[in-house]
Amino acid sequence: MTSFNFFKIATFLLLVAALGSCQKDTQDFDLNKSYNGVETELWEYFEKFEQEAADRGVQINLSAAGITGSIEKIHTPGMVGICNHKPNTPNHVMIDIDFWRNASKMAKEMIIFHELGHCFLHRGHNDDKHDNGTCKSIMRSGQGGCMDLYNHSNRNDYLNELFH
Repeated sequence: MTSFNFFKIATFLLLVAALGSCQKDTQDFDLNKSYNGVETELWEYFEKFEQEAADRGVQINLSAAGITGSIEKIHTPGMVGICNHKPNTPNHVMIDIDFWRNASKMAKEMIIFHELGHCFLHRGHNDDKHDNGTCKSIMRSGQGGCMDLYNHSNRNDYLNELFH
C-alpha cells in the first residue's frame, strides 16, 4: 500500500469516526424542539428534565406550562439558581452566569433540575441526609449541612427521588 492510499484510508476513517460521534450527540437532543422564553443554552436541560420524567412515567411539557429561563447575574452571594415567582415572570428559572461559565454539564443539570423541581413540580427544599452526610435529595437547600454528591453513579437515584 502506498503512503498516499494509506493517507486516504486514514482520513476516511477519521471522518467516519467524527461524523458518527456528532450523530450520537444530536440524537440525544431534539433540535426541532424549542422553548419560548428560554435561552437556547438551557433547552438541552429542559428537554432532559422532560425526558427523565417521562422515563419515570411522569408527563411534563415545560413549554405548555409557560416555564421560562435565563442565564444572568444573580447578585445574592452563594446563590447559583432561582425559581422566580414574581408576577411579571412567574415560574422563571434564573441561572447565575458566573456559575454557568465554570460549571460542568453535570453541575448545570443538577441546578436546572433543582430549579425546575421548584418551578414545575412545586417541590420545596429537602435537607435530609444519608448516614455518610450526603444529601438524599436534589432539592437540598444548600444550607442544611448535607454534601452534594450528584454524579453519574447516583444520578438515577436522585432523579427517581425528584420525580416520585
